[in-house]
Formats: sequence, structure tokens, C-alpha cells
Amino acid sequence: MTSSVGMERRGVAEVQLAFTNLNWAFREQREADQGIDAHVELDGLTNPTGRYIAVQIKCGSTFFKRRTRHGWRFFGKPRHLTYWLANLMPVVLVIVDPKTRVGYWVQITADAVHETDRSWSIEVPSANVLDASSHATLRDIALTASSANPDPVVEVLPLLPPSTVEGLSALSLVDPEGARRLARMLSGGRDDPRAVVEPLVQASRGWVHATAARLATVGAYANDHGHRDLAMEAFALAAERDPDNQLRLRGVAAIMAITVGDRSRAAGLLRPVHAPQQAGTTNLLMDVAVCALEADESGREDLLEKLLRDRPDGELDAEPTCLLFLAERALGRGEFDQALALYERVCERQPANTGGRLGRARALMERMLRGTTALPFRDQQEVTALAMSVRDDVRRWAGPSETMHRLLVQERMLVGAFKAVVELATPTAFGGQATDREAGDPVVAIVGAQASIALDDRIRAVRFGDAMRGTPAEPLIRALAADPSQPATATVAMWRTALDNADTAFAARICLNQLASRGALDATDLDQVEALAHLDDGDRVVFTARNAAGSGDIDGALTLLRSAWSPAAGEILIEILREAGRYDAALAVCDEIWAAYGALKALQEKVNILAVRGDFDAADECAKDLLATGELAAEQRTALHRRLIERRATRNDWAGLEACCRAALKDEPTNHDHAWALIIAQLNQNRWDAAWTSYRHLRPDVTNPGTVPAWVDLHLRFDNTPQARGVATTLASRFAHDPDTLTCLERLNNPAQ
Repeated sequence: MTSSVGMERRGVAEVQLAFTNLNWAFREQREADQGIDAHVELDGLTNPTGRYIAVQIKCGSTFFKRRTRHGWRFFGKPRHLTYWLANLMPVVLVIVDPKTRVGYWVQITADAVHETDRSWSIEVPSANVLDASSHATLRDIALTASSANPDPVVEVLPLLPPSTVEGLSALSLVDPEGARRLARMLSGGRDDPRAVVEPLVQASRGWVHATAARLATVGAYANDHGHRDLAMEAFALAAERDPDNQLRLRGVAAIMAITVGDRSRAAGLLRPVHAPQQAGTTNLLMDVAVCALEADESGREDLLEKLLRDRPDGELDAEPTCLLFLAERALGRGEFDQALALYERVCERQPANTGGRLGRARALMERMLRGTTALPFRDQQEVTALAMSVRDDVRRWAGPSETMHRLLVQERMLVGAFKAVVELATPTAFGGQATDREAGDPVVAIVGAQASIALDDRIRAVRFGDAMRGTPAEPLIRALAADPSQPATATVAMWRTALDNADTAFAARICLNQLASRGALDATDLDQVEALAHLDDGDRVVFTARNAAGSGDIDGALTLLRSAWSPAAGEILIEILREAGRYDAALAVCDEIWAAYGALKALQEKVNILAVRGDFDAADECAKDLLATGELAAEQRTALHRRLIERRATRNDWAGLEACCRAALKDEPTNHDHAWALIIAQLNQNRWDAAWTSYRHLRPDVTNPGTVPAWVDLHLRFDNTPQARGVATTLASRFAHDPDTLTCLERLNNPAQ
């Protein structure tokens, strides 16, 4: 009977002979190793290339017992796989049949390996015979393949959330095998994280090797992907495996349980701790979770405040999970300044923390929506910057980017950038900027429909409703897109259905406002959705006043709104006065709101009201003030510039038109309409050289028949060349339906006409 050592030597000898026959240099590694028996150099016996393959050799009939359809299944040890995947050379496994003395090989790559709970396996194809038939393939591996996976953990870090990266990086120092396995599983589950995490958590209950560090990393991954129930279970399991950190891990799990509303689970996790102890005898996270449960039961938020008052700031700052939890509670209570301060502390400690940045953006948005911000434009800019940075980060690791995208859509809607909203809310497959998951967010779809209605595109609004078919958002969007000519009772019925289906504060508030504007709001409606819509006393006054105005009681509405003065109340008051035709009073409120709160919408309303009243000169002056703020969205600025340009053109104020066009082109240097308006203004002042210079510098496209006469006049005077006449032929094809334009273009061919 051949010994194991003898069998190994036979295998090495057969593999050496096979490579020698291929003219490869075979250099055996005789020292103790982690699974590499030899290095072989391509063409090393005749023309050394410096291109190597590392070879692991196994010889014996046992390696041929597990037959597969295309070869044999080889099972290996985890430590060997980790070493091979990290090797700087491509690694090839060769199994040798001692009876036939034939070797069969397979390259070890992460994709080829199949991992199980305690082991791994790879199929060795029977077609891969170690002889001349494999020479070309082995040569390609040596020449083109880099390491099978230079660092399996580092390679996938860009595909994973920051907290998961932190966990894997720490895990790789003490448990490289666990880090590698987790890195591969979690990065491979980006399209459906729950499908990866759920079985992992379930199986971990019986896995001895599922260490606390591995489970905590899984928990962080689940939490970052929005599956807090699974994160809670993972951290609870981690606590069972780590007595030294049990209190902290239980605290994390309990806070997540409270967050998802599983109070009984939270109480079970906290059962060993009956009340907050002195600092150092328990754990801050445990203390906060215990206090949060007691505060919720007693309605005394001061319990948490008292606890934190006695703890050092450094202790709290060291626990971002705790800071985020407290910030979420403050945001839920409408205490925006407190929430912002807590989120800021998270961002200062961990600048890359997505929860801190996203939370701050959400708090700023809520503060703007409630009309309680001192500097709206600054908050809008910060929301946009934060939401875009977090969304781009989260999209990179295929995480739940809906919340960030929702904030961007809402911010654009607040500033009246309706075209931008529609583009943001439309899926990329249909020419928009939203991923499928982002487009499927109810708030994104609702705001997209609102913007479509503002652009008078009811068909597109209906499409947003179709995308939400079967969801609570569908009735609301159907009501938004309803035919305005249908009976009022039918419209009210649609909004009542939408209110009954509303499942978010955002949706509920839209429904309340729509019913109130029609005088159809019942007193019980506010009670019905008070908790859902986070209504406070000021909100009740605003909705009640809007309803009074909708019912015809204008004076009663004005009295109510004045009693609870705020930017939101002021905006409603302006709207009511404008609808009632009380323009002077509405303008006075616009000035008051602008002066007191800097609410940009007040100036926008003032421009519209002045224009409706027929005071165009005053409207133009106000439009200039509005543009001078620098706070308008691009499309709003374009609309105002167009308004000013059209007004000057109507009055034949060519010098004024030229000045307006120059101001507009500072904003939009590539706007062809503004450029042609400038050129036409110069031509009407008989400043031909200036007009030709403007045309040559700006080169605006001729997309409008109205600009053709100016284009022809310029070329007749300065550049009636064959090239210009060739362009005229192209323009004639473009405007073939317009006889006057064709006649004008023909002048280039007959200048005397």
C-alpha cells in the first residue's frame, strides 16, 4: 500500500513531467507551505518569460470518487482557499489519477468556487487534461490572468455600504476567512439584499463559526439596506456570541426594535436591565433604549433628557447609533433644531455616515415644508448637496436611494422647477433620471404628477398614476389628474378616497389642502389624520382657514390666518386674497412675508398678481428684484427673462430689450432664443456691425421661423457665400411648410429682390 507521502511524490513527478513536455520550467516548493506545491514558468526551458502559474497537486483515487457530469468535485479547506485567492500568481489545482498517471486541472477563481457552510468545492473538468491539448489555455492564463482575486475583501469594498466596509475591514484582521466569505456573499446580494441576509441570519443560529463580528457586520449591512428587522436579529445574535460586548450589542438591537415598532422584542432584549444605572456600570445604548421605552409609555420625553444630561458628551459622540436614534425621535416630534444638531454631531464624527447626512437633509426639508426656516435658500442648497452626495454613494452600492431622490424631487418642486421634477421622477428607461426603485417611491410619483399638472401636462400625470397602480398613492394621483371640467362633487369624492388611502404625512396633507380649497373639509378629517400628518395647532388653523375661504367666508379665513401668523399662513392668505380679486391686499401681504421671512414665493406671487392686475411695469421691476436674489431655479429664471424680453419687444423698447437679453445670456449663455432676441434688438437699432458680431460670437441655431429674416439679412449684408446658401437650402427643408419663410430664404439666391 502506497503511503500518503509516496502518493504525493508520485503526483509531483507526473505533473513535473507534463509541464516539462510543454517546455515549462517546473520549480518545486519543498518548504512547508499553505497549499502551493510548485511554480511553473511559461516556456521557462527554452525562452524564459517571467510568467508563472502556482500549482497545487493532489494525487490519489479518493479525488476521483465524487463524479460530476463534466468531471469531479474537489472539496478543500477554507484556509487554503483564502490563501489561493490572495496569491499574486494565478493558481491551478491539479488532481492526478495514480492508475492512469493522467493529471486534470482547474484554475482557482472566486467565480468557480462553490462555498458551503463549513467548506468549499470546485469542479475539475475531465476535459482539462494536463498535456499538449491544454497548452494554449494554460499559456493564456499565465500571460493574461492577474491574481485570481488579489484581495477578496478590498476588491468588493466599493460595492458595499460604509458601515459594512468598516465591519469587514475590522473582521479581516482577526478572521480573514470570515471576512472573505461575507464580502463575497454580501457584494453578490446587492440586487436583493434581504434574500441574502435573511437566510444568513436564520442559518447563523446554528453556526458555531458565526462569530459576533461576522453577525454584527451582517447587521450593519441589513440596516444600511433598510431591513432593520433583520439588523435587529443579527445584532441580537451577535450579543449572544460576545459576552464582553453583550450590553452594547443588545442596546443596538433594542434601539432597532424600537425603531421598527417591535416594543415587546425591545423589552425582551432589555430585560436584564431594569433601569438606567450609573455611568460605566451598564452601557449608554442600553440606558437610552430603556429610557426610550419608559418615555413612550409615560409620555415623558424628559426622562431621556435627564439621562443624557448626566453623561459626558464624548460618550454620546462615540455612539453614532445612539445619536441617530435620538435625532429621529426629535425629528418625529417636529423639533427640527434639536434633530439638526444631533445629525450634525454624527456628521462631524463620521463624515461619510449616510444616516447623518440623510437625516440632516430630511430635517432641513421638513423645516422648509413647515415654513419655519430663517434662510430658505441656504437650506435648499444644503438639502440638494446632501441628498445628491448620499444618493450617489448609495446608488454605488445599490442601496435604497429612494429617500435621497425623494428629497431632491421635493426641493425642486419647492422652487418651482417643474421640468426638473418631471425629469427626476421619470425612470431612466423613459428618458428620466430615476432608477426603477426611485421612480416607484410614492412621494416621487406624486410630486412628479403635481409638476406635470403645473406644466399643464395631464397625460403625463396620468402616467405617474399608472405607475402607482394598486398602491395607496394611486387615488391621490388620479385626483390630481382628474378632468377639471367634471362636476365638483365628483372631484371632492376622489379626494375623499385619496384621504382614506393616504399612508404618509405628505399624502395626507395634500388631500387635506385639496379638500379645504373646495370648502369640503370636515372637522373630523383633521382628527382622523392628526397623528399620520403630524398636525400641530398652527396646521389646524391653516387648514380650517383654507376651508372657510373655500366655503366663501373670506373674512373669517383672513382672521384665522392672522391669528396663527407664519410663512405658511402668509402663503395661504396671499392665495385666498388673489382668488378673491383683492389684489391690493394680496400685494401688501406679499411685501410683508418677503420682508419678515424672506420667502421667495411671496415675490413670485407679487409678480403674478401685478401682471394679472395689468400693472406690467411694476411686474417687470419686481421680476428684476426676483432675479437679483439669485435663488430661483433655472427654469424659473428662464421664464422671467422671457417675460421681460417679450414685454420690451411688445413695446418696441429695443435698447431695453438689448439690456434684458444681455442679463439673460449671463444666466444662460447657450440659450438660442435669448441670443436671437439680442441680435434682433441690435438690428432694430440699425446697429448692423454689433448684430453681426453677436451672431458670429454666439452662433445661435435657427430653429424658429421668426428668426429667419434676421439670419437672411445678416448674411445678405456680410456673408452671402456658397456655404451660407447651402445652409439656406437645409433651412428650406426644415421650414418647407411655411411659404413666407421659403420666400425669405430665396432672397440669398436673388439678392436684387
